[in-house]
Amino acid sequence: MYVTHTREALQNLSDKLLELEKNPQDQEVINECFRLSHTLKGMARTMTFERTGEIAHSMENILDAIRSKRLEADPEVIDLLFQCLDAMEMMTERVKEKKPEPEVPDLMALIKKKLDEIKPAEKEETAEKAAEGEKEVQAGTKPEQAVVAERPAIVAEEKPPEKKVRVLEFAIRLNQDVDMPSARAILVIRRLEKSGRIIELNPPIEAIESEKFGRNFSVKIETAEDGKTIADALSALKGVEKATFSEKKAEIKAEQRPEQAPVTATMKKISPEIATVRVKMDRLDDLLDTVGELTINKISLLEIGKRINDPKLAEALRILDRLTSELQYNVLRIRMVPIETVFSRFPRVMRDLAKQMGKELEFQMEGLEIELDRTVIDKLGDLLVHLLRNSVDHGIEPPEEREKVGKRPVGIIRLTASQEQNRVVIKVEDDGRGIDPDRLRKKALEKGIVSAEELNAMSDSEVMNLLATPGFSTAEKVTEISGRGVGLDAVKSGVESLGGQMTIESVKGQGTKVIIRLPLTLAIILAMLVRVGNEIYAISVDPIVETISINESDIKTIGGMKFVNYRNEIVPLIYLSKVLGTSEEELGSHVVIIESGQKKSGLVVEELLGQQEIVVKPLDKFLRKLQFLGGATILGSGDVALILDVNGLISFAKERMKADLKIEGNENVARRNQDA
Repeated sequence: MYVTHTREALQNLSDKLLELEKNPQDQEVINECFRLSHTLKGMARTMTFERTGEIAHSMENILDAIRSKRLEADPEVIDLLFQCLDAMEMMTERVKEKKPEPEVPDLMALIKKKLDEIKPAEKEETAEKAAEGEKEVQAGTKPEQAVVAERPAIVAEEKPPEKKVRVLEFAIRLNQDVDMPSARAILVIRRLEKSGRIIELNPPIEAIESEKFGRNFSVKIETAEDGKTIADALSALKGVEKATFSEKKAEIKAEQRPEQAPVTATMKKISPEIATVRVKMDRLDDLLDTVGELTINKISLLEIGKRINDPKLAEALRILDRLTSELQYNVLRIRMVPIETVFSRFPRVMRDLAKQMGKELEFQMEGLEIELDRTVIDKLGDLLVHLLRNSVDHGIEPPEEREKVGKRPVGIIRLTASQEQNRVVIKVEDDGRGIDPDRLRKKALEKGIVSAEELNAMSDSEVMNLLATPGFSTAEKVTEISGRGVGLDAVKSGVESLGGQMTIESVKGQGTKVIIRLPLTLAIILAMLVRVGNEIYAISVDPIVETISINESDIKTIGGMKFVNYRNEIVPLIYLSKVLGTSEEELGSHVVIIESGQKKSGLVVEELLGQQEIVVKPLDKFLRKLQFLGGATILGSGDVALILDVNGLISFAKERMKADLKIEGNENVARRNQDA
């Protein structure tokens, strides 16, 4: 709970500091930054995270000096505030990992130096105002975010020379109107943990964390300290109405005490991390797996129902079909997360990159409300960071270069998300220097990426997508930030591993656009079932353009490869019977036209079995190595069908066809030599 609320407050503060950097005189923004710093200090001190609280308090002092016109929000001050923010983020992660807050002496020295620039009297006034602020909740602040820690005057006690351990039970009653009772209760538990070993908590910690304990709870500890002293210290804590104690059994000498777990381990059990979502993701995954099994059995029942001519059964199955579909939809919707959770961290990243590269930049975002499956969201962030770095480093020109060609000195990078049916489209575009297609063609030939014949047949848009080929780069030198093309193949592979596609568009002198298309979810998909030999395979409908039937007369052979004319476009054919090894012959007359990376291909199969919703199951580690397989599913008949990964299948087919053509060429040479 603390980590969740702190992260939210830190993200909000980061956004406001970016606004303050643009408008250093905006009093409303300054006040909001001050309020958020105050909230962070209160939450940290409530949970006894002193170093986080100290940094937040220092930010308060600096921001108060800014709003009272005694300190200017210049770039140096803004950088210092961002350093404070980064330190608190780092400390919050340490708290999440159950590790102590690290010291930050260099940062504290910078803070002290900056505060020393304020006159002593003014500093005193600032501290006084901040102290007053601790006693009141800022307007508009949520109760759970505005808890302010009052430092309890814990009575110092002299420990007896010969320590004896007793078991004491403390009964605590919180105030009826206390904010965040669970946080207050955990604070009490932390205080007791300092006095001894906690051996019993009533009610259990789970009930306290979920605030299902009224306002009363008890803690039993082994301690050598005086019970009244501890009870008085607990009573002094904010939110505690009363604390009493009683001794539960006879004294035990310290040397007779059984070996026990260290105190830190005890607290890990008492105060586990609270998940950042209401329901833990593993439970959602289990629920989705169950719904998947239900879907499989539903399909099986529907198949049986078709063979039994019973109107009542048909109606019951129709209702079952509708209800399971609704259940599946609702479970998938629970897993959906706004894309804002990924996008929100990019403004700060872009600000730092632009400053590091000496470029002026306007960063725009749209479509923050678009939702994606949490599984996709978790893997998306790093992919987008690389694309954004590329845009700053190699897309946007320096201000003086932009002005020479008649552009505004401030470059624009736009990150947008939108939904198209069952897919989310994400675009990263800049108004920078763009990419020269002729230069790409030259590089592609030099590196042997494609042959001259293949290159001549490519359009400019197809040439652009060579940038995502492994090892391809047009950058003259590698920078610390990125390299145009260096790693784009990894980004593309990452996108494809999520069931998506990535394309690149660019106009020389005008800018570059990278388009990513992703499925809403990876768990349950609509697929086309096909038969190849005696096996059934599933192909996601997303990349499918159309299905057609062909005759032998429709097929053209060029350079040893077979093609078909599809709507005035020459499309290469991939015979799955040969590629998947079900036959040495090229069998089939049904073609599934698919589009991948702006290029169409035709998958030739022996039979089309129709569309069906399928539950995607992971493959074992051996099958996972096959690039053309994306998973498996269980059909209503109980049979297992392998799911084809279209992008991997095309790559695998190309490699196999090249190998076959090479072998065929070698055989022809050998025959000619024999004839000679």
